[in-house]
Amino acid sequence: MSSEPKKKRWPIVLGAIVALLVAVVLIVLWRLDAILLDQARAQAATLSQRLGRPVQVGDIDTQLFPHVGAEVQDVVVGAAAGEDAPLLELKSVDVRVALMPALRSRGKDLQVLNAEATGLTVNVIRLPDGTTNLQRLQQRLAETAPKEEPQQEQAPTDLSGVRVDRAALTDGRVRFIDHGAGAKARELAINDVDMELKDLRVGQPLDVVLKAAVLAEKQNLELRLHAAPLPATLTPVPERLVLKVEPIDLAPLAPFISPEVGFQAGHFQADWDALLGAAVPGGSGPTRLKGGFKATGLKFAGAEGGKALDVVLDTDVTGDVAKGDLALDTLRFDLGPAGINGKGRVRGLMSPTPSVEGLEIKSHDLDPAKLAEYYPPLRKQLAGQVAGPIGLSVKGSGTQAAQALVVDVDLTPVRLRIPLQLAKDAGAPMRLSANLSGAAATGGSLRFDATADLTGADLRPGLTLNKAPGQRMDVDAKGTYAPAQGKTPLRVDVSALTVHLLEDTMTGTAKYAQGGTPKAPRTDFAVDLKSAHLDADKLLLKEEEAIALNGGKPLPVPDDPNRFRGMHGDMKVQIATLRMSGLDLANVLVLAKMDEDLFSVQKLSAGLAGGTVSADGTSMHLGPTPDKRPFDAKLSMKNIDLEKALQMVSDHKVMGGTFSGDVNLKGVGTEMSGLTQTLAGVIQGDVLNGTFFGKDLFASVSEPLAKALPFAGKKLEDTGVTKFGEKLPFGLTIEHGVAQLSKPITWTRPEGGVNFTGGMKLDGMLNLAGTLDFAPAAINKLTLGKVTPTQPIPLSLSVTGPAWKPEIGGLDVKPAAKAIAVQAASGVAGKFLGEERAKQVQDVVTGGADAAKAQAQAEAEKRAAEERAKAEQRAREEADAAKQKAADEAKKKLKGLFGK
Repeated sequence: MSSEPKKKRWPIVLGAIVALLVAVVLIVLWRLDAILLDQARAQAATLSQRLGRPVQVGDIDTQLFPHVGAEVQDVVVGAAAGEDAPLLELKSVDVRVALMPALRSRGKDLQVLNAEATGLTVNVIRLPDGTTNLQRLQQRLAETAPKEEPQQEQAPTDLSGVRVDRAALTDGRVRFIDHGAGAKARELAINDVDMELKDLRVGQPLDVVLKAAVLAEKQNLELRLHAAPLPATLTPVPERLVLKVEPIDLAPLAPFISPEVGFQAGHFQADWDALLGAAVPGGSGPTRLKGGFKATGLKFAGAEGGKALDVVLDTDVTGDVAKGDLALDTLRFDLGPAGINGKGRVRGLMSPTPSVEGLEIKSHDLDPAKLAEYYPPLRKQLAGQVAGPIGLSVKGSGTQAAQALVVDVDLTPVRLRIPLQLAKDAGAPMRLSANLSGAAATGGSLRFDATADLTGADLRPGLTLNKAPGQRMDVDAKGTYAPAQGKTPLRVDVSALTVHLLEDTMTGTAKYAQGGTPKAPRTDFAVDLKSAHLDADKLLLKEEEAIALNGGKPLPVPDDPNRFRGMHGDMKVQIATLRMSGLDLANVLVLAKMDEDLFSVQKLSAGLAGGTVSADGTSMHLGPTPDKRPFDAKLSMKNIDLEKALQMVSDHKVMGGTFSGDVNLKGVGTEMSGLTQTLAGVIQGDVLNGTFFGKDLFASVSEPLAKALPFAGKKLEDTGVTKFGEKLPFGLTIEHGVAQLSKPITWTRPEGGVNFTGGMKLDGMLNLAGTLDFAPAAINKLTLGKVTPTQPIPLSLSVTGPAWKPEIGGLDVKPAAKAIAVQAASGVAGKFLGEERAKQVQDVVTGGADAAKAQAQAEAEKRAAEERAKAEQRAREEADAAKQKAADEAKKKLKGLFGK
């Protein structure tokens, strides 16, 4: 049998396979369009819910060969209730992407051949109530916006694999439909809107062109933007801006502008060519401004006397920031009655020997309050904060051999009322002057000598500084300034700084640098300050004074958790004598660092209250709010006068003596309410010649003891204080804001011995239990010489209440009174019964004293255990209450969130 027929079957099989593949591709393409359309319509339905208006997608047409493409047709964002036209209509969006580069790079090399939107129409409708559909949309978006979550810092996205050959908007249109109350429906339009950009990719410059016919039959607006070669992020840096606008009557658009603006009429035209260069962040090269714009006859509702505002900018300016060259052939900026005019030239300002030729820039009638007569919304924006003409001038100065620029900003005629910052009356001196004398010898940075006079300012509204108008405050700074260049940050180096604060003076140096990116900003600073004397008590407002200035309301707390983002600094401060919180500190030295919100102390030493204190290693987080700032305090003290030192934290006189020891505390926040839950740590040291000012414990207990005797007695002399003796070692362990003695404290004084356990709270409430052992000599005084026991007589007691006014409780004087009475009886027996019988009575007495002491000790131990148990129970209850409060607040927030 021949095999020839079998050999000829393969073309048929191959053809069948090809046909099958083609069929499969066609089916996939057919179903792909349907699948994508279903997905698009599902997304449109979700968007409809958020916008409160229907969103429709007509059709999707995809293409896989020879390029990947998709065309979306007939997209409509419909009308909401009460509107008679859709918000947006888009005839088609066509996107085409090169297939093979995308496949070879697995999607990393994305070449967009064309992306074009055609037939976009936006309808702006003014409704009978005066609002527009755009305002309603904004309100709806605000109501349905998801809660913003804090975003993590992310590295800039590398888009070097993206290229767009062409992107365009053609035949766009913006319709303005007026259905205002009492007005006949009318329609205006911005027609023939075209925008195009070509060759968007890394390393290539970017050009964007926008044209439109604004309230006209033909295009009368043209905007061209040229950007520098694009970086890997494709973020453009504008280099040139060209704006050409033929005269346009803006009055027909007035009904569609927000009523808060109150715009009624005006005309606008422009012919401006701006070569920006290094004048914009990230830019480089020379700058040239030619031409300008005119906005004339601008009328706003409520303008005084129906005044019309003219705004005119006319420029013929060239400059080079890097070289410090500036030529002002024409500089005119008129803003109603106010204006700024300039003329003259500067050459080589960034060189050591600049040249100034007739340069003068000067303002006139720059009074925001006067401008508000033309533009009433400005009055609301100013809120009475600024009134009066601001003086601004820049002019040449110096000799032919040493020329300079003098910049002067005079706010003396201005009235200022800046909430939570400062206040100043018109006529009170406030001025900033600076001399710019060319670059430093190293080049690249401008030398300056600046003076700021704030004598007329009242800084008390800032609720921090107690600086009234008329009191001296001025700053003199000499140094160099280098503007940002590319990736090089802006830098200010102050080589000589003098600050006069009221009656004190600080001198030193400072450095400042600002750079980074908008997503990852960075600020670096360093200060080195010295002062022979600084009175912080005079300079800083007391809390009660600040609250009074704030209208009796609590002081505002910062609510921005990112306010220290990107900040890094080094601080060195030396003050020979510092007055602070009623204390005089000597030889203060502070070396500290700041890394964003973490403030850490490398070294802090000072003479304090007759001794020395150091806080090396102390740290604190400065954000987000005072009640959420963790700290770690490490203090070492030597020979500190306790009476003076305790004045820092309390107005009450509690304890005296000399303290040497260490304090290690950790907690969160600065408010007492929070510290009672979070404060923990150890205080350990010795008190020499200590005195407790709250009460004379022995005298206080002796009175009820004397009254309990069966014979006449007299309380001990009350000195009002309790002496601790020459040296009192003690240690405190703090947990949840409660301080407990780490071991019993004991001391001896002439009246007897003392033994206490327990602790105290941060608010000064005592919780101590222990015994007082009355010495024989003290009992002799108390019994008027009737009894002199052979050993001390103990009494158990508790000490509670405020440390400055304690209360004695838990006192049972009967065992001690009985022992004293028996001791007295044994003395009488010795006289009448003889030595043998007296010895027997003496044994009974001794046994009675021993029993009394044992009983007192047992009661003291029992009471101490009870007090500890009570303290622990209270701590648990307070912790449970805090947790319950947090839970209740969380429930309230959830209730508010869901509206139930």
